Amino acid sequence: MPAPMFQKIPRKLEELLGHDGSENFTDFLNKAFAYSKENVVEQVFERFERRLSEEINTFRVEMKTDMANLRSEFKTEMAEMKGELKGEISLLRADMYRLNSMQIKWSLATMVALTGIFALIVKV
Repeated sequence: MPAPMFQKIPRKLEELLGHDGSENFTDFLNKAFAYSKENVVEQVFERFERRLSEEINTFRVEMKTDMANLRSEFKTEMAEMKGELKGEISLLRADMYRLNSMQIKWSLATMVALTGIFALIVKV
């Protein structure tokens, strides 16, 4: 138990109350202030707990909102990247098709030319 708050009362009051009365009055004051102190500590603790709970709830709401915003931004950016990637793939396919058709044309032109050259060589 903590040290009593009042250990001695003024001399004139002690004379008025007497020795037993002053001890009883000191005990009464110590108990009253101890109870008051406990009560104040409980109230402060309850207020702190309530305030902490409110702050935690506010923080949770903010975090949920921030996470939802981030998720939305992420989805938007992913959709944009997907569109860009599809566009790049389409360009690559078009380039490959163009290169492939040029290669086929050159191969056919080379075959025709070689056929003509072989025909000339065979005649000679």
